[in-house]
Amino acid sequence: MDSQSELNYWDTEEDAQIFLNSIYADLMSAQDYLYFNALSDDAYTKAMEQYRNIASGSYGTANGVVAGVWSGRYEAIRRTNIFLNNINEVAEITEDQRTALTAQARFVRAWHYFNLIELYGDVPLITDEISIEESLTLERDDSGAILAFIYDELSSAINGLPSNYPADQRGRITKDAAIAFKSRVHLYNGEYEMAATLAEGLLGDYSLFPSYADLFKTENESANEILLSLQYIPTFREHNNQYSLIPPSLGGYANFSPLQELVDAYPTINGYGIDQPEANYDESNPYQNRDPRLSATIIHDEYTMKDFEGNDIVIGTSPGDEPDGLNFSSNSTPTGYYVHKFYDPMARNQVNSGLNLILIRYAEVLLNLAEAKIELGTFSQADWDATIGAIRARAGLQGDALVFPGNDQNLLRGIVRNERRIELAFEAGHRFFDIRRWEIAEEVLNGWAHGIKTDDSIVDDGYIRVDERSFDPAKHYLWPIPLSERDINDNLTQNPNW
Repeated sequence: MDSQSELNYWDTEEDAQIFLNSIYADLMSAQDYLYFNALSDDAYTKAMEQYRNIASGSYGTANGVVAGVWSGRYEAIRRTNIFLNNINEVAEITEDQRTALTAQARFVRAWHYFNLIELYGDVPLITDEISIEESLTLERDDSGAILAFIYDELSSAINGLPSNYPADQRGRITKDAAIAFKSRVHLYNGEYEMAATLAEGLLGDYSLFPSYADLFKTENESANEILLSLQYIPTFREHNNQYSLIPPSLGGYANFSPLQELVDAYPTINGYGIDQPEANYDESNPYQNRDPRLSATIIHDEYTMKDFEGNDIVIGTSPGDEPDGLNFSSNSTPTGYYVHKFYDPMARNQVNSGLNLILIRYAEVLLNLAEAKIELGTFSQADWDATIGAIRARAGLQGDALVFPGNDQNLLRGIVRNERRIELAFEAGHRFFDIRRWEIAEEVLNGWAHGIKTDDSIVDDGYIRVDERSFDPAKHYLWPIPLSERDINDNLTQNPNW
């Protein structure tokens, strides 16, 4: 906007709301929401080369995703800074409204800085509007100082945010969403006491939606379990993620495909891993008697589902199955799997969906609490019942799966980490961040990623090789500072070994 329009702009609450809406849109793109999961051992993308290169470890300082996330986050931070600098100029607004609007912007700014330090480590901390000339002299600030800033921002947001909004403002950031996010930040940074305290404070105020599969349907977007979502509206604001997820027979193109490594992470219905004798797993019938979240999330061979007209259809993903079989065409799956979790039968043109994308939900809060207490060594039977036990019961697991396994910390750590993986699969890149904060990325991102078992080769027990990956712990735990940024500002130092 020019100077005259800026002078006229900050007058009414509507002006402030319109600008704030643009800030909400910056939280996360639908593309990153989906494809960050392909940077983990959960999924593979065949056509999004820049993401695929990160997953395989064959990327450098000029990678388009690395550069795009940096510039996108800083453009978003600039918008929040403009908003915070001008909100006090709005005269036609109550102080309570001003406080709530300011708190929402502070949450968003904290969200961006959290993502930046997780990805790049030390980054410039900018809290005001700056000129182009000033931007060219910025230096990287210590990530610890930025983390302290994030906590201050979130504390301020929590104090200023309302607990709820009128129906016509559904989807805005609430006090509890900020509390849940702050719990996440503390958990990521090993501050387990605070992570647990914040998560525990939300117990009883929310509930797990009765059906895991139905939670991700358009008609349930106001479910009590959901604390914050990226908001979409059919026709007016849509995303086309569905095109990359569904089989060609439904009009899709398998650009995002689940990996066998994720499928194998789902236990049998009694809670045992498929490599445990108690699981009674039958490799010749691999999808029988499995955790119901598997079929709620992933389309596998001989999968029955509804098409866009509501008719039952069976999807065949075996080699030779037309048109959805493994590598049958350039549109079909390279792994033998498609994604059902975000399937929207109401999508316009089958792929343009108005389905919201969940950023924070109560199940994550429960998993945050469980992990924090496990790491503290204080996880109890009551904690199990309130967190992992409740999540598993909602999913439909039975028998031993619901029984508290005792206080062995290593056993519990393995359980909660796997629960996070399968409960939060394909949501907002959780697995991407988890394998890094747990420092297990070099274990799970080195070697071949696999698809279904075809027995075409005796290598890897007959499971097809999809993508060879490499993760160097000496450099890949942080992304490089983008070459494009260092070309214009040599004050920006580079991360180790880049």
